[in-house]
Amino acid sequence: MTNRFKTITVFVLTSLLAVAAHAFPDRPVRLVVGFAPGGSDISARLVGQKLSELWGQPVIIDNRPGAAGNIGADVVAKAVPDGHTILLLVNSYTINTSLYRNLPWDLLRDFAPIGRYATSPMVVVVNDKMPVKNFAEFVAYAKANAGKINYGSAGTGTAPHLAGELFALSSGIEMTHIPYKGSGPSVTALVADEVQLSFGAMSAFDGLVQQGRLKPLAVTTATRFSRLPNVPTVAESGVAGFDVDIWYGLLAPAKTPPAIVKKISDDLARVMTDPDLLSKLKDRGLEPAYLDSVKTGTLLKQDVQRWRDIISKLKLSLD
Repeated sequence: MTNRFKTITVFVLTSLLAVAAHAFPDRPVRLVVGFAPGGSDISARLVGQKLSELWGQPVIIDNRPGAAGNIGADVVAKAVPDGHTILLLVNSYTINTSLYRNLPWDLLRDFAPIGRYATSPMVVVVNDKMPVKNFAEFVAYAKANAGKINYGSAGTGTAPHLAGELFALSSGIEMTHIPYKGSGPSVTALVADEVQLSFGAMSAFDGLVQQGRLKPLAVTTATRFSRLPNVPTVAESGVAGFDVDIWYGLLAPAKTPPAIVKKISDDLARVMTDPDLLSKLKDRGLEPAYLDSVKTGTLLKQDVQRWRDIISKLKLSLD
């Protein structure tokens, strides 16, 4: 193949990709959420609605709960890589990569980062049946009732699960983890007293906290949460160095043309300037925090390594 022919070929391919990106999307886009309705899909629906308005095409939320989001991730990893099937990225996937031994997909190999759009501290919440008023009282109660405290999460291997395990190890508390297929079912279980404690994003608990049916005891990040200024951090409450959050973004199948990935990322950046969307995200306890595809890829690698180290410390592993 001559150099001239190679140049022409590259030009033709680049032109075709540019045309494909310009035409995208030419039909409905499926946004797969690996969790049940009522939790992480809240932000996906808000962002998806704004993308739909921008594109003039429906963005359909497809909930595929189970296995800490792994079922949904597998659907997208195997989807046609044309941008019309994308995945809600929750940083639980950076945990799953090291926690599960036999995943059918690889986070860093089988997906193309599109962008991050929001972050959230996790909140440590108990139901109104727990006889405690603050985090210190809970720790004392849990130590006096060793083995009798159940804590719920959005699923085995999710960030709330690992936050609970890390907290139990760091504070010397014995608790039993009860996994559910998403934040929504875990919150229902908390209200019903199937579990007494939960870790999760404020967006999952907000309404019930306002009603007084759930009590926030602490936030998991290094600094306090603006929505709950009087609620201390876990670190302030005696567990030094505790700092765990949740963040959200979008992923595409790995072989999606770079021009389409860039278009979705650029369009995500565009809708993340919409005052209505920003207001709705903040109302649900989420902090808008856009990162482009390159920076999101760097964040993914860093988070994978961080959780690999924590999982090794916790000595956890799942099939």
